[in-house]
Amino acid sequence: MQDIYTYARRIALAAFIFFLVAAAFYLFIQLTHFLLLVFAGILLAVLFTSLSEWVSAKIGFGRGLSLTIVTILLFGMLVGLGFIVAPTVGEQVNEMGDSIPQAWEDLKDKLRETTWGEQVLHEVENGTGKMIPESKAIFSRVTNMFTSTLSIITDLLIVLITGLFLAANPLLYTKGFVKLFPVMRRNRVYEVLSLCYDTLRQWLWGMFLAMCLIGGTVWLGFTIIGLELALLMALLAFFFAFIPNIGPIIAGVPPILLGLLDSPQMALQVLLVYSIIQGIEGYVLTPLIFQKTVALPPALLLFFQVLLGIVQGGLGLFLAAPLLAVVMVIVQEVYIKDVLERPDSTKAAGAGDSTGTGTASS
Repeated sequence: MQDIYTYARRIALAAFIFFLVAAAFYLFIQLTHFLLLVFAGILLAVLFTSLSEWVSAKIGFGRGLSLTIVTILLFGMLVGLGFIVAPTVGEQVNEMGDSIPQAWEDLKDKLRETTWGEQVLHEVENGTGKMIPESKAIFSRVTNMFTSTLSIITDLLIVLITGLFLAANPLLYTKGFVKLFPVMRRNRVYEVLSLCYDTLRQWLWGMFLAMCLIGGTVWLGFTIIGLELALLMALLAFFFAFIPNIGPIIAGVPPILLGLLDSPQMALQVLLVYSIIQGIEGYVLTPLIFQKTVALPPALLLFFQVLLGIVQGGLGLFLAAPLLAVVMVIVQEVYIKDVLERPDSTKAAGAGDSTGTGTASS
């Protein structure tokens, strides 16, 4: 009877643990967007904090004054860059809007010259009417677009405010987090957090340098071959370079399509220039820039990007690389060093091996 009671208790405990883990996993999935926003705020706080520390070390100002100077300078640079670049980009966007209808008319003229092209054009024009949505569908799409835009603006404000608050007094939040752990482990938690901060700081600076080099070389290369809208394409390459693996592929599609509007030879030149730049970036620049930070295995990074992209879309893709860098630091320090490679666990394993050997020999 006692054995049956013990067995039932074990089954109940196992079922409780299973449902607890399932509930935690479900809660984590539901809160993924919120957690990613928090991590984006932490990433922004690391940027502000590292810049403030640099200003404080160079000039000798206090932390609060240095953070104020950094914040004003960053937003001033963004606004100034917007005033300088926005007119040119706006003109190039308008040019693209004007060139696409003309390119479509030229394509239709070429299709009409062949029998199969005439059939393709006929099918496309017949299907165009079906593709035009009704007024209710148009209103619904406009409403959804407005809601999405408002959601993006709200998320940006949340990330910005969170980053500024964390950067203003990082010790307050760090100490509060460390107090959640036992006293004997708090120093080790401080060490791991410090390593995570250093990793994110070095990753941010390395990524910014890589983005600048890619954007500059793309603009120079496209300007040399005479591609229109070179500055706009360079800006796309600059921003999408923040997303390793997938970002360069996405940024490479518009210039190739733009080259096709000119001629197949121009598209081939664009593809060649862009492939050379991305090859140099992937095999030369990235290893040199990130040699002092966590080395992210390409296959693991791609898997992590796809996973977060499926779960959270663009936000997941955007934050996959820095989040994976932090995860690898935590796994290396907490699990591998503190658990698997801990001296007492090694001794226990050795004692177990010697006991087993002695038993076998006896």
